[in-house]
Amino acid sequence: MSERGIALFMVLVVTAFLSALTLGTVLAVFMDRLASGNTKGSVGMLYAADAGIEIAARDLADIVDWNPVLAGTQQGSFIDGTPGGVRTIAGRGLDLTVLTNSLNCGRSSNCTAPQMDANSAERPWGTNNPRWRLFAYGPYGNLPQFVRPVPCYLVVWVADDSREQDGNPLVDAANEDDPGHGIVRVHAEAFGGGGARRAIEAELARTCIGQQSSACPLGIRVQSWQELRQVVP
Repeated sequence: MSERGIALFMVLVVTAFLSALTLGTVLAVFMDRLASGNTKGSVGMLYAADAGIEIAARDLADIVDWNPVLAGTQQGSFIDGTPGGVRTIAGRGLDLTVLTNSLNCGRSSNCTAPQMDANSAERPWGTNNPRWRLFAYGPYGNLPQFVRPVPCYLVVWVADDSREQDGNPLVDAANEDDPGHGIVRVHAEAFGGGGARRAIEAELARTCIGQQSSACPLGIRVQSWQELRQVVP
């Protein structure tokens, strides 16, 4: 091979190497920004779900009788219409009725009592299994305290806690000495675009049982809090 041919070959090799290096750098920067954006959005949705727990705690503290909440006839202050039907966020349709059914029995259709009473790894309490009821729901951006909220739809469900043994999950335990009296479970979930979702479940208890007064103001204590890595019914 002549010197001219060798020089041309070396130029091609160097050019190919630099092109590959440039392409790799551009790809790395793009993937880093994409990962950073996904992480930021995921963390933002987790904060949104946590805000749902705070909304529930605030509203439940102002409600003396929780039975209408457990029965699904009373919602909180953060709602955007009737408790059910389809909502849209980031081009994605969310059917609140289907989501509620999924939590209660793992199905998209309306749950029957035997289906909700069925024992499973996630719902092992039989007739005392939680009956999740919509309590708060709406676009996260509707909360006025957030200047630049992550675009997602926030849904909060409330149910009776699993300590009760009365076989009636739509009514709080009647007596103060009964297990589970003045305690509810809250499931808050944020739904974003592309199927993204983050969920938190917490247990809330009244800090003061009885009628509200200056000596005994009703309040809420968070007894447990956990992020649900894998959303299960």
